[in-house]
Amino acid sequence: MNRFVLTQAELAIILHYLVGEALAIHNTTNDLAVSAEQLQTAEDELYDRGILLRDPYSNQLTITGELALILEATLQPSTLAILSITEREGTGLPKYFSFTDELIVLNYVDSQGLQTFLELGTLDHVIKQIIELTTQPTMGNANLPPTAELTALMPEAEKAALLLIIKEPAAATSQPTSLSWLMAHAALWLANPQAAKPETTPAQQIDQAMLSDLLHTTIQAHLVQPPS
Repeated sequence: MNRFVLTQAELAIILHYLVGEALAIHNTTNDLAVSAEQLQTAEDELYDRGILLRDPYSNQLTITGELALILEATLQPSTLAILSITEREGTGLPKYFSFTDELIVLNYVDSQGLQTFLELGTLDHVIKQIIELTTQPTMGNANLPPTAELTALMPEAEKAALLLIIKEPAAATSQPTSLSWLMAHAALWLANPQAAKPETTPAQQIDQAMLSDLLHTTIQAHLVQPPS
């Protein structure tokens, strides 16, 4: 699977060559205090890495086809899933799963400001990523009740996840569907974020297999067309 890790300066250069986005370079320079010299260095490094290629006929620089497809999927997904994770130390940066009829791409920014674009092969790979990010290998507690109120669970939660799934996000009428779950008392609990008062709605204790099936069914229902 293709994987690209880019600095903000490198991403600005890439966007410039992908869509002629001069504004991306201008904003990068202003927002991150990146100098023209640093942008030139980023361009040189992208060329050395084989991400920027020189057309032998026009002598112009272009982006490698693999990255171009990944960025096009990221910029214009037919379905978008946004995963937000809250842990005891705080809320991390969201992760974005972009679906087209050709590709599935995971992209996110880490704490160092590096942007990762990772091609995922199938919906099963997406679900595996989500499960690994939001649950633990060993779970389950036979002494716990099958349901519990969120107000009682949240103070003990080690990790909470919210997944928003948007079909055709560019459409003005798009409405997200949400799923929410958390880890507490060494168990996995499914919440209902769409309830009128979710904090007083009982959360149901589930296992990884049940969460995996729910994710598969819900995401599949929102795909315009499964990736080929």
